[in-house]
Amino acid sequence: MGLRELTGRESASFVIVEDPKVGKHTHEQRAQLRSLPLLFELGFKNYLHTPLWENGFRMVDYEFFDPNNLAVSELSYPLVHIVSQEGLTNYDVSDGDVTRTGEQHIVADILRTRSEDDPYIMVTDTNAPRVPSITTKRPLTDEYGPVTTVDYVGLVERKVQTELDSRLPLSTTKNYFFHKISDYHHHAGAPAETLEGLFDYERAPPNSPVWEPLYYFVENDLQQLLEKYTERIRETLRSWLERGDVQKIANQMDAVLTRAEYRVEELDRIREENQKYAK
Repeated sequence: MGLRELTGRESASFVIVEDPKVGKHTHEQRAQLRSLPLLFELGFKNYLHTPLWENGFRMVDYEFFDPNNLAVSELSYPLVHIVSQEGLTNYDVSDGDVTRTGEQHIVADILRTRSEDDPYIMVTDTNAPRVPSITTKRPLTDEYGPVTTVDYVGLVERKVQTELDSRLPLSTTKNYFFHKISDYHHHAGAPAETLEGLFDYERAPPNSPVWEPLYYFVENDLQQLLEKYTERIRETLRSWLERGDVQKIANQMDAVLTRAEYRVEELDRIREENQKYAK
């Protein structure tokens, strides 16, 4: 079902999803992972990307694979690989005792070893990525076929406009997660028009998706770096949002975590206090 919704085809083995935000930015690096919640919604659970974008905090609870010291044989499919053209060819990646140039060796290993029944989706900033370790003269899409290409911006705009009643402008964000929250809040009579309003936990419905990242943070914070919560939330939000004051959102999230004393039971109790906003 996920592949059919993503590509419009009954089957596809190799898919390129073009999202410009994965690549270079004019100012600061932002929103590299904005496509992930929509792909997760479509049923894709396994993701390979640099750990620099994740920072120990996730908006949705997906299966993460680190490209450093990766054993390709241990990957699960369908697999979504989020990587920029620069990430394919320029950044250092650890491979045991060897330092590789970019993640291109991983792409080569995946395409060489996977079965045709194992869908591989690459989200990148071009519809014709180049992988010199495979071919120096042609784009990857010319070397391996058939390849299905998808425009992420068009895909998310269609999904939001036809399936959600989001009150957030698409110009604010093209991250499906925030539009899903806006849709839920709008029908529950909770703040739905701004990013800051979505994270007003005093009025967030108890079943709203906006609570999910807080549980991930509490349940997976093995290092117990409580004094660094706001900083970690802020830095992680930059990987999910194109613009906006992530500091305000981070402060709102950290405030409710502090109120809950970073305990799941207290977080449950605070949610239940918002039953009047239940959908």
